[in-house]
Amino acid sequence: MAVHDITHTRPGAFRTVLANAEPGDEIIYHIGRFCAGPHKAVALDSAEAGMCILYQRRGEKQNFLYIARKPQRKAKII
Repeated sequence: MAVHDITHTRPGAFRTVLANAEPGDEIIYHIGRFCAGPHKAVALDSAEAGMCILYQRRGEKQNFLYIARKPQRKAKII
């Protein structure tokens, strides 16, 4: 499993990294107290399409890491 940090990349990088990621890879698309940034909307759209799973992990200084993980198989939306 690889970790891809795109927090300081240009808008539009999320789709490219997700397409090239291996199943199980994590993409850190934002770090902060609240989810924001140029990759937030694309990450949500990708999750709704079943292309990734979104979650957060506690980081440093009261921040959270906002992460998208490429699933082992296509996610099922319930």
